[in-house]
Amino acid sequence: MLAPPHRVVMHIDFDYFFAQCEEVRRPEIRQRPVLVCVFSGRTEDSGVVSTANYVARKYGVKSGIPIRVAKAKLAGVDDALFLPLDASYYRQVSENAMSAIKEHADVFEHVGIDECFIDVSGRANGRFDAAEALARTVKQRVQERTKLTCSVGVAPNKMLAKIASDYNKPDGLTVVRPENALQFVSALDVDKIPGIGPKTRDRLAELGVKTAGDLASFDLFRLIKEFGKKTATYIHNAAKGIDDEPVMESAEGERRQQIMRIVTLKKDAQSAEEMYADLEEICRDVYESATEKKVAFGSVGIILVLDDLENVTRSRGLKAHASSFELLHSTARSLLDEAMGEKKRSVRRLGVRISDFQDSSGQNTLFDYFTARQGE
Repeated sequence: MLAPPHRVVMHIDFDYFFAQCEEVRRPEIRQRPVLVCVFSGRTEDSGVVSTANYVARKYGVKSGIPIRVAKAKLAGVDDALFLPLDASYYRQVSENAMSAIKEHADVFEHVGIDECFIDVSGRANGRFDAAEALARTVKQRVQERTKLTCSVGVAPNKMLAKIASDYNKPDGLTVVRPENALQFVSALDVDKIPGIGPKTRDRLAELGVKTAGDLASFDLFRLIKEFGKKTATYIHNAAKGIDDEPVMESAEGERRQQIMRIVTLKKDAQSAEEMYADLEEICRDVYESATEKKVAFGSVGIILVLDDLENVTRSRGLKAHASSFELLHSTARSLLDEAMGEKKRSVRRLGVRISDFQDSSGQNTLFDYFTARQGE
């Protein structure tokens, strides 16, 4: 059998996922500003907005802003709803939606609770008109199964598909054909390229690079000097629409996720030592979850949420998979010391995560998942 002439990849992204899940189970709130929040417990207004529906976004509310700021923006809006996360419910809805998507995939890659990639090169026979029809079917099946809308990007590779899924939200469908890929990506701001965050964007702007087209024509050796070979090569290729990363099949029952626990500190911390007691408690909680799920871990990471809500993460791969509390704790403490030793930081929230799982029982295991900021 001949290979199809083009690779065809879809990225499916559920629209404002957490808030939309709340609208599904309570349809009467659809016309109200709905904000799903991570409450810290310090005060009634402390914490951050995880997801806001599009009604709330009209008032300038977006994910990641403090709840108190969101309430200020919604001052005078009497029917705004501030709801707590319901992780188990969102996970159930996600699993139902993902099962509908899998039925239309040659290869299915689970990325997160609200997004996935599928390779449909075989089903579409490399034809983008057939892929567009298939994408409409996928959207219809997801809505029939869960009442959710999703946005879909169809493209010759994962990077372009992910950009395309965000191009026309909510409930969008954007198809980037191979012959139009360079034109599509060239006009985009550089921070639309996955992996280019605010710091890289700002440094590129200082170099006179504002669009992907600017980046594609920029001298690669200068980029390597600025960002290192790996990052420079990736962003230079991405700006040209080039991405060879395959869609990776997710094993049955497997999620490329993590076990993570994150807590709000009783008071902001300026040193690692101030967080040692909290760190040990969090590590013990994560370790108990891993033990319960009968998994060994190959990577340990920490998460710091600073007082300005900037996220700082550090991670370290282990030489071999482990199931030792002592190793988990010592690695996390070393990472915390490293992160806090770099410069003065005021930390509001502290978290620990483990990933790269290996079943330690000889049985297939469904890994826990939770994150504070999903569902865009």
